[in-house]
Amino acid sequence: MRSEDLSLFHQRLRRASQKCTEHFRNFDVGRQIAWGYEMKRTGDNYYWDGLKRGASSKQPQVLFQYTLEGRGEYAEGRKVWSLVPETSFTVLLPSVHCYRLPVDSERWTFFWFIVQHPFFIDRIRKLRSKEAAVQTWKTGSSAVEMAAMLFESACLGKLREVWTFEERLFSWLLETERELYQRRYPQDERHRLLDKTRSFVRERLDKPPDAAELACVHQLERTTFSRKFKATTGISPAAFVTEVRLEEAIKLLRTEAKLEEVAASTGFADANHFCKVFRRHFHSSPGSYRRMILKK
Repeated sequence: MRSEDLSLFHQRLRRASQKCTEHFRNFDVGRQIAWGYEMKRTGDNYYWDGLKRGASSKQPQVLFQYTLEGRGEYAEGRKVWSLVPETSFTVLLPSVHCYRLPVDSERWTFFWFIVQHPFFIDRIRKLRSKEAAVQTWKTGSSAVEMAAMLFESACLGKLREVWTFEERLFSWLLETERELYQRRYPQDERHRLLDKTRSFVRERLDKPPDAAELACVHQLERTTFSRKFKATTGISPAAFVTEVRLEEAIKLLRTEAKLEEVAASTGFADANHFCKVFRRHFHSSPGSYRRMILKK
């Protein structure tokens, strides 16, 4: 990923917008995109109500808008965000919110796209249940680059096929999800916590520790530890212990060990219990997995 300062990034998107001959493309029922690059100045009376943006609850849409220059404003309930360069908002339409050019702002330059796609909308809805609408995205980050590529492809007429549209759209979505996840669960702290817990579980694999025992290792009270572990890693202690046990079980499946031996070595009550847990996680039986591995 090359690093661009904001002014060069701005110029790049402005040039793309100048080559634009259309601002909307409809692929089929439920799949469409609109896009634009705009500069608003004092006196333009720029204001949008999220309930009056044109979408319906039966056919919702997603709006992404990224500030390049100046300052805008986004409001949701009683909370108001200042939209300065390198900030964006991502919202479902229709929904209760508004965005505008404040009376004390001389200008606001931004690029945007509005997307209708059922799978994409579902993912954004889940994302918004965890994250605020307004986020800061440094120019040069993967998420911003993917957003720019989607915008440029639209401006330059490269989204004529639904497959290209979805490739660009989901590339942006995945990078956005990845970066927000990494912000929520910082890698260094997350890895330290997981590595220490993994090592302890492996030491007593045949008698897996519960949350209380893990809390003692980390010198915390059980409830405090469980909350911290989930907040830092995105997974509960019990679920992670099961993952570690299954990781070790997979290693044993590559040997000639019987299922009963694999189950006992990884702390499962018996082969039947092991098979149920394995199938629930991998949608395959241990026997089928072993046969697949041996064929390779």
